[in-house]
Amino acid sequence: MRSENFLISEFPVRMNECGPDGFLRQQIWFDYLQHAAAVHAEKMGFGLSAVRERRMIWVLSRIKLKLDSEPTYDDVVRVETYPNGFERLFAKRQFILSSAKTGTRFGVASSFWLSLELPSLRPRPPAAALGIDATLNADREDFFPNLGKLSGEGLGGEVVHKIRASHIDLNKHLNNSYYAEYAMDWVAQKLGAPMRFKQLQINFNREMVFGEKLAVRGKIDGNAFFVEGSDCDSGKNSFHAQGTF
Repeated sequence: MRSENFLISEFPVRMNECGPDGFLRQQIWFDYLQHAAAVHAEKMGFGLSAVRERRMIWVLSRIKLKLDSEPTYDDVVRVETYPNGFERLFAKRQFILSSAKTGTRFGVASSFWLSLELPSLRPRPPAAALGIDATLNADREDFFPNLGKLSGEGLGGEVVHKIRASHIDLNKHLNNSYYAEYAMDWVAQKLGAPMRFKQLQINFNREMVFGEKLAVRGKIDGNAFFVEGSDCDSGKNSFHAQGTF
């Protein structure tokens, strides 16, 4: 296997990234995964700079993370990532999460990405638009091959978040990790205590920008939860999240 077909990034777990229980705050996982994916795509020639030259952007559309154990302060998280083909208009990317210090495997994740043309934001097939090899890493494991649509009924407990300037990322919209944070906070508020998820899938359906308001609702059924967020003004859905704790 050629080393350029995958990338290993390491992230020291800093004190400000940990919660009161000493473990990594779980929304930070999404920052690690997003950064590793961006660095690897850049090295392979279809990263941020390449798509901007073609007047396009990458957006994370769906992601699912499963955790078996988790790091604490002063551990070093190792993220191995590789692209592995396409599902319709989605480019797929996988992640293996472990400790660089002990070798403990923390978990795995799968993600679906869209390449959108600017300014229309219409999706374009990434293989044709960016010349990505559709057979790359086809023999490697696909942890969650079917990241389908999510839906829930009987949702309540609305909490409204105003999108702050400090939450806006390079693509000028609410960074992906905050959707995880909002979903986890909603569940914790209903439980009356902090929650740590075991599995979490998030589908990103509409961007949120500075100054907009996001209405978050959900439900809990045993150890499972479903949370969604919609723009307060238009009513359009921004994200769905589904998981277990």
